[in-house]
Amino acid sequence: MRDDVWTLVRFIHVLGAATWVGGMIALGAVAVPAARSAGDRTAGRQVLTSAARRFGVLGALAWVVILVSGFGLLHHRNLGLGDLTASDYGRRVLAKLCLLLAMGVVTALHALWQGPRARRLEEAGDLAGARRWKLLGAGFDSFLLLASLATLWLAVSLVP
Repeated sequence: MRDDVWTLVRFIHVLGAATWVGGMIALGAVAVPAARSAGDRTAGRQVLTSAARRFGVLGALAWVVILVSGFGLLHHRNLGLGDLTASDYGRRVLAKLCLLLAMGVVTALHALWQGPRARRLEEAGDLAGARRWKLLGAGFDSFLLLASLATLWLAVSLVP
């Protein structure tokens, strides 16, 4: 019975990761191009903003689920944060944790600072300023994609 509980925790951890990464991919690969091709720039932006806000709530929940279930899995393996540098396995887990925290910070900066700033500049007619802020957003997106792929590789490398 105890193994079933940890199988459930691992399932929840993977589900959280799939929700987090899948949602980011869906927004970037589906929602953004669809909004840009809508014809009406304002309507496309409103739809994209709405989708991003809705995913933001789900994504934040998934991020917390990944973090909490990950710490639960560490506890199950009798690994504390201090033990993570003592083995190759621990260093990979520590790298995953650092990437997850960095992705959380970058996502928060993207959603709460860069995105709204770019939108305000665009709405005010400052297209050059908006373009600079959108380039920063593209940098954030690129980091999130690469960090997600690195985290996925690390996760797969941990499976015996």
